[in-house]
Order: sequence, then structure tokens, then C-alpha cells
Amino acid sequence: MKQRILLPILLLVAVLGTSCVSQHNVARNYADLRPDVVRLNLTMDDYTYLGDVTIDVEYKTYLGIFSKILTVNGEPYNPRYQHRTYIEFRHGSQLHMGKLSKALYKVTDTYPNADFIMPASSSDVVEHMTAGRIHKRSMVIKAFALKAAQ
Repeated sequence: MKQRILLPILLLVAVLGTSCVSQHNVARNYADLRPDVVRLNLTMDDYTYLGDVTIDVEYKTYLGIFSKILTVNGEPYNPRYQHRTYIEFRHGSQLHMGKLSKALYKVTDTYPNADFIMPASSSDVVEHMTAGRIHKRSMVIKAFALKAAQ
């Protein structure tokens, strides 16, 4: 009887002991000829302005928890057929894309050779209804490309 109880307890202790152990390696290079930080100084003179794109999403929220997307870039949204584009913005920026990230494909479709995009302005129009809201979010994104080397 003691072996039936003792064996599972020992296995549990062994599993808990091994699951808490982790290994963390940090490799740093301190060579004189290889700096830790590399800086590339570019100004707006080094870029060509391609144009701007307006993306928009319209969605409903119910009770502040449930949401349903109605349109993406003016077209009815079908959750079965999604077009996803991942664009990394700088960490720590105050840009919160949320549901608006589903509309980013319009930027890459309009300007596929853009090297740099910059969010210029955004708006969120909220229409209140019983037990919910209708949000109409839009954002203007400016696209730039590097000038050709001469």
C-alpha cells in the first residue's frame, strides 16, 4: 500500500523538479572591431515618397466582450477567407492596431516596393447602441522607398 502512494509522489516530485530547471545562455561579442551597436544614419532625403493609403475596419462590440467584424477596407468581412499581412512597428510605440491589423494587406498590395511605412493619423468613430457599440476605425499610412544609389 505504501508503494502505491510513494511511487506517484516520487514521480510528481521528480517531474516538478525537472520542469522548473531552465537554461539561459547569453552570447555577447566584445571584440574591438565588431561593435555591439551598428547605426545607419538615414534622413528623409534618402527616401522617395510613394503615397498614402487609408485602411479601415468597421466592427460591433456587444457588452464590451464580444465583437464581430463587419467590413475590412470597405468590403464585407468573411472570416473564412482572411488576407493577413504582418508589419512590425517599433516596440514601445503608442500604435495599437487591434482589429485594424486585418486591413494592412491594402498597404502591401498598393505599394509592394515600399521600404518604410509610417502611420500618419488614425480615427475611431464610435456609434453607441443598446448593449454595444459600432466602431469605425481608420488609419492613414504613408509609404516610402529608398532612393536608388547613384
